[in-house]
Amino acid sequence: MSALADPDRASESRAVVTACDANYFQGLLALHASVQASAPCPVLCYDLGLTAPQRAQAERRPNLSVADLPADPLIEELIDATREDAPLAKSDKRLWPLWICPLLIRAAPLRDVVWLDCDLLVLRGLDELFALLDTGPVFTPELHAPELTPNHPELYRLMPIRREFDQLLPVVNAGVSGWRHGRDDAALAAYILPVATAARDRAVRDAIAWWDQGALIWAIQSLGLEHRVLSSPAWNLPVAQADLAPEALTWNDGLLARLQAALPAVRIVHWNGRPAPWT
Repeated sequence: MSALADPDRASESRAVVTACDANYFQGLLALHASVQASAPCPVLCYDLGLTAPQRAQAERRPNLSVADLPADPLIEELIDATREDAPLAKSDKRLWPLWICPLLIRAAPLRDVVWLDCDLLVLRGLDELFALLDTGPVFTPELHAPELTPNHPELYRLMPIRREFDQLLPVVNAGVSGWRHGRDDAALAAYILPVATAARDRAVRDAIAWWDQGALIWAIQSLGLEHRVLSSPAWNLPVAQADLAPEALTWNDGLLARLQAALPAVRIVHWNGRPAPWT
């Protein structure tokens, strides 16, 4: 029995956690393969709308588990609250899943959780990323559009923070983060608080930048965790900044090896800011 299936072993376990719908299924398979190539460990994927054949295919892969969304009433609140919000430019993308990342991290039955969006690849260094959790939670910088990352100043009037901080910092991308359950529960609760408030208050929802990402920034500011944001771009590098020839990004079985060879100092590469190559 794996640690994912055995609650008694959860305090000893570690895993990558992600979420995926039918449109990102090829990304999930590629992410899983890259994790196994770097540091084999379980990958837990929350099902945001996979087809039955996709889910069955995923569950046949070693170290890949697919789970239903947790029975968290806040998810239903977010679904209801965002029904009338302006649609995204991508017509097949829904708003409410963009808010629920911290709820999925909280629900994961593991001690150490590295959250990875399913539109990225681990090139190397996953063991090192888990090791960074020994000293605290781990956050990664936003490199694609840092100027668009800060929350609206109105958020801090609606949800004041009782410490001195810079509203423009840190500049964080929520696609890669690391958490230790138990020790980091206060940080995770602070991450969830703006999400819960946004579900119940349209003004808060409008003041948060980039959904759960702005909520994570508020949490970091609230608890003074700015020093836990990694300074190196290597842990969450946007593909657009990787200076790669177009042919290097061809979506086929050789992609991971090509990126590893072309980017020897990069740990994680992310299609942040670019269309996923399989769509």
